[in-house]
Amino acid sequence: MPFVQGHLWKMSLAVTITTVCAHCARPMHLEVDSELHYRVADGAEPLIAVPLVDFEKLKDPSIIHAF
Repeated sequence: MPFVQGHLWKMSLAVTITTVCAHCARPMHLEVDSELHYRVADGAEPLIAVPLVDFEKLKDPSIIHAF
């Protein structure tokens, strides 16, 4: 994800995710940047969740291990 790479490289990054709705197969385009700002194109309204992790206190080797 651009959030992790952007912070590791100390750069601003963005990505566009092209996917489809699992329920109706309607196409969706999600734009996410390295500051976790997101925009949903095409008028879709997907449920989007952002994990809240305090990286200064994280003792696990990665965010995946924390969950």
